[in-house]
Amino acid sequence: YSPDGTEIWTSQMDADGTVLVYNASDYSLKNTINVGEDPAEVTFSADGTKAYVCNGGSNTVTVINPATKAVITTLNVGLDPVGAWTSSIGKMFIDNEAGNSISIIDVAANTVVGTINLGFMPGYAAYHTSSGELWVSDPDNGKVTYFLDMGSNNWMKHGELATGAGAHAIAFNGNTAYITNQMANTVSVVNVTSHTVSKTINVGKKPNGIVIKL
Repeated sequence: YSPDGTEIWTSQMDADGTVLVYNASDYSLKNTINVGEDPAEVTFSADGTKAYVCNGGSNTVTVINPATKAVITTLNVGLDPVGAWTSSIGKMFIDNEAGNSISIIDVAANTVVGTINLGFMPGYAAYHTSSGELWVSDPDNGKVTYFLDMGSNNWMKHGELATGAGAHAIAFNGNTAYITNQMANTVSVVNVTSHTVSKTINVGKKPNGIVIKL
């Protein structure tokens, strides 16, 4: 959904990549936006002023003005970007799956301002405002690694914690984190301060995304 809830945005994952924008009330097609090859996730900046489309086949991110539907710019990132994940610090964090890295986009400047080399394939990236930590899931090793900015977008590994096989999406609610473990069919409940799993919840097969409803 668009930030104001009036539109539904979805990508068409093929070589001639497009994003379709629908009216959320009657589901009529409003716009078709040309992006890069094999677009995956469509997300929005925290302030709602920009939309981001990760083009896995082009190794780029398309930045779009949600109001006008015009493409603002296209940015080169790492190999096979899948999602651009928002934060409260004016940055978008892009998980480059084949590149084993995170690209950092400055929302205001429309530029890539840093890269975090992980050494593993990222599944998801989530920024926790209070701790200042960036959590990145590691599906192949069933864990989450967390980083701190040492200044000038120089993010360093601060620690890691085991959750479950296929660790993927991360959602924060205050000092609690929830991580979906796709291969374990579970959700881990984690204390952010202590970085410990307080509970493991059995769910259905291959849980992917997770949303907190307040």
